[in-house]
Amino acid sequence: MAKIGLFYGSSTGNTETAAFQLKEKMEAMDGIDTVDVHNIGASDEAKILSYEYLIFGIPTWNTGELQDDWAIFFPKLGSMDFSGKKVALFGLGDQNGYGFNFLDAMGVLGDEVLIQGGDLIGYWSKRTYDFAESLAIDNDFFMGLGLDNDGQAEMTDARIVKWAEWIKQDFGI
Repeated sequence: MAKIGLFYGSSTGNTETAAFQLKEKMEAMDGIDTVDVHNIGASDEAKILSYEYLIFGIPTWNTGELQDDWAIFFPKLGSMDFSGKKVALFGLGDQNGYGFNFLDAMGVLGDEVLIQGGDLIGYWSKRTYDFAESLAIDNDFFMGLGLDNDGQAEMTDARIVKWAEWIKQDFGI
């Protein structure tokens, strides 16, 4: 089993694609199989907590809602202890169409991870985005990597590469 468990929810395939891009970029850095990718809809608490390091990928739906698989899994987070776990988040959203709740689902998930004792890593600058409001903002940064495949698709690959380097370093591997 790899040291990093990456758990994502995806209805359109965009978050799944980003999850596998992230795995590819992280493993290309040293040629070692370090990331196991799992759909949150087919996962359980024990599987998640078996990993030393975690990455959660979540898109924001409609007006700030959790993606369906994450919405179903979300109540289970309340009984999970993330103490001692480093957790990185990435979220997908549409800053042009939904600028008043851009990446809100990542913020909701990030808040719950913090409540359950997790150590969030991989904060990302909001500087190159144009949106009105977001629940994913903490101390003027996103709680994780923000991706917008609707309005800034051309920036996705470079963002994933840079963020992969940061979180791998933060994980200490």
